[in-house]
Order: sequence, then structure tokens, then C-alpha cells
Amino acid sequence: MQNKHLIIHGGSSEISKELMKLFKNEFNEFTIFCRNKKKVDEYIDEIKNESIRINIVEIDILHIEKNYLYIEKIKNNISGIIWISGATGNAEQEFLDPIEGEKNIRINFMNPILIINKIIPKMVLDANSFIVALTSVAGVRGRAKQLFYSSAKAGLISYLSGLRQKLDAKRINVITIIPGYIKTKAFEKGGWKAPSFLISSPKKTAKIIYKAVKSKKDIVYISFIWRIIMFFVVHIPEKIFKRLRF
Repeated sequence: MQNKHLIIHGGSSEISKELMKLFKNEFNEFTIFCRNKKKVDEYIDEIKNESIRINIVEIDILHIEKNYLYIEKIKNNISGIIWISGATGNAEQEFLDPIEGEKNIRINFMNPILIINKIIPKMVLDANSFIVALTSVAGVRGRAKQLFYSSAKAGLISYLSGLRQKLDAKRINVITIIPGYIKTKAFEKGGWKAPSFLISSPKKTAKIIYKAVKSKKDIVYISFIWRIIMFFVVHIPEKIFKRLRF
């Protein structure tokens, strides 16, 4: 196998673990950017073998210059980027405190697009190369209860659309993944509640991402029910939508 390198940003997530299981036979080098190396160490033995090199980079997404410095050291052999990093934040606190609002925008929009852009010149121009980013149904239409988060994710969705158009001639596939609720430890810790049919597991999420890469999709909802819900949400007239509380 030729040297194929996959970068995953957000490696502390359970989704990252499931993705590495799926891609381990297709890449011989992984670079995992994460906030908590111990969480990655807990699952990495399930993926490791003699033919795979794994680089674990413990780093905060907010430290943009440190991200840049590490990326500069990487060889020009990257065949895939999967972006998982993100955080919902505290909507009320962000509305009252500009610093907290800015932090959410940096975590969910500004820094993701800057870091992805920094990696792109190091990518292999190949029909099988790809960029995948996890966005959110919150970004499909603005929400009062997630004002900064939904705005940031809307920006990320828009960026991916433009990037898809820009990189099409270079044969790099850009895939927008739009999930609803994902039952991660962070989801449970945050006390989020929703009907079970609206919640996906990290394993299901990873499988859908893997299939999207293989079939070279453009935009994929993790759950078909969310695609239907958001179709109607998008078409609610603004005069009615502004009075809704969700």
C-alpha cells in the first residue's frame, strides 16, 4: 500500500474511535488531534498494528498557532481529513458575554476553516482524497436557543459548500455531514434529552461517514428523519418562525 495519511481532528470523541476501526485497513498513517490524549490511549490499542503509524497530538482547537506549527511538520501525503471537533457552548452566557460568544464562533467556525485550509496544500490530489466535516442541524436555520452555535455551524456549512466547488477540479471530495443528536459522553453529561428516534450512536455516525466517503457524497444527514424535519423547518415563513420557541 502506498503511504496514505488520514487526519482526524477531534480524536477524543467516541466517533473518532469508531472511524479509526473502519479506516484502519485503508490508511497506514493516522494523525489524531485531540484535547485529551488519555482518552485516545484508551482505544488506540484496538487499532494499532505493525503496518499503521499513529501520531497523537494533544492540542486545544483554540490554540490556532500551535495547530499551524504541527501541520507544517506533516509531509505532503494527506489523503483524508475528518473534522469532528466542536462544542455547543452555553447559549445564555454567550449572548450576554461577547468573549464567550467569540469563543463559540472560533471553536465551531473560524478555527475549523482556518485549520482545514492550512492542511489542504499538503493533500494528495487524487479522486479518492476527501475532506469531511461534522456540522449540525442547528446550522441549517438559526435558533434562538443556540444563537452562536447555530450561526457558527451555518458558517461551516456554507464554507464547505464553497470549498466543494473550489476543490472539485482538483478531485478532492468535500463532504458535509449533518447530524442531529449524537449519544456521546458529552451528550449524556450535558443532560440533553430527545426522543430516541432523533438520537444516533457514535458507531452509526461513523458508519454513515464511512459510507459517504466511499460513495463520494456531497451532503449527508446522519438520520433521514432529520432531513425531513429540517426540510419543513427551512420552509416555515419567518413571521411564524420568529414566534417559535425551540
